[in-house]
Amino acid sequence: MKSVLHLISGGDAGGAKTHLYALMQGLKGHYQAKIICFINDTFYQQGKNLGINIEVIEQRNRLDIGVMKKVSQRAQEMEADILHCHGARANFNALFFKGDQPKLTTIHSDYRMDFKGNFFKDKVFTPLNSYALKKFDYYIAVTENFKKMLIDRGFPKDRIFVIYNGIDIHSPEVKVSPEEFLKRHHLSNQEKFTFGIVARLDANKDHKTLIEAFHRSQLKGKARLLIAGTGPERSKLEELVKRYDLEEDIFFLGSIEDPYSLYQLIDVNILCSRSESFPYALLEGAKEKKPALATKSGGIPEMVRHGQDGYLFEPGNPEDLKKFLITCYRNPQEVKKMGENFYQRVEEKFSIESMAKTHEAIYDEILRRGK
Repeated sequence: MKSVLHLISGGDAGGAKTHLYALMQGLKGHYQAKIICFINDTFYQQGKNLGINIEVIEQRNRLDIGVMKKVSQRAQEMEADILHCHGARANFNALFFKGDQPKLTTIHSDYRMDFKGNFFKDKVFTPLNSYALKKFDYYIAVTENFKKMLIDRGFPKDRIFVIYNGIDIHSPEVKVSPEEFLKRHHLSNQEKFTFGIVARLDANKDHKTLIEAFHRSQLKGKARLLIAGTGPERSKLEELVKRYDLEEDIFFLGSIEDPYSLYQLIDVNILCSRSESFPYALLEGAKEKKPALATKSGGIPEMVRHGQDGYLFEPGNPEDLKKFLITCYRNPQEVKKMGENFYQRVEEKFSIESMAKTHEAIYDEILRRGK
């Protein structure tokens, strides 16, 4: 059986993590696959719990390239046919990989935007990642939009493949009852139209525009907004909520380990990112038959059909978003219908089986072509 070695930082908690877990499950029986990560954190522990073949080769820091000697040894031991990287740290480390296998990386985001929330990291790691990316043999973009981005930036068109993220729409998920979830977070059990968002609290996810739009919508006392996630913007966002006197309407839940408990509770799943890829947060919401209210960024328009699976609005435009908040609140039956539509679309177009089969075909093509 042919084999592929995956490299990832191991500090991932978002779409890249979900993507790689799903891929590892889908490749079973077709490709021998192993993950090596550089941080002993939740990513590694959850992977072990899922029965995934995963190992930590711990780095002292991002520039500790000595670990690549061990990575190269592991690749030799498993007779890996392909090195497949995910994310900036893995891309940089791959520069020091001692092996003649073709090197492939998945573009999960706009790599020029990954560190925009941190001045130092943006100035240091964005150029390093940009340089490292040019040294790869092949690329997988998770949207057609990202493929175009790479071509526009000078990457070879004939070495870029496109694979949409996939999700196992039928597998059971860990979740508690809505009543228990509300009680856990000290929220009222009063029936109320509920918007929700699961996203890191950073500038790119743009919760500020969401809070501004909710304020303008005049839904105070009529609807509520539940915000799940942690990040550097939290204090600023809490101050904004307080300034608008929305503390009884907008609630910060922090990090949640069982997001499906939230998805089943809400009426509409929101994502207001300024830059996006093909976000799992919307696919996960679709699994609970929740429509998407999201920005026209990245691959989202390739996923969500405006007016059928939810609504799309311009990034950073609170007036545009306000309009759709009100529309959803006033039309709960239409919201429910769009959630059903979205579920069916994900089931048909974005399954884990489809994603895995496409990866297999790409791996086979890469091995046929060589470096």
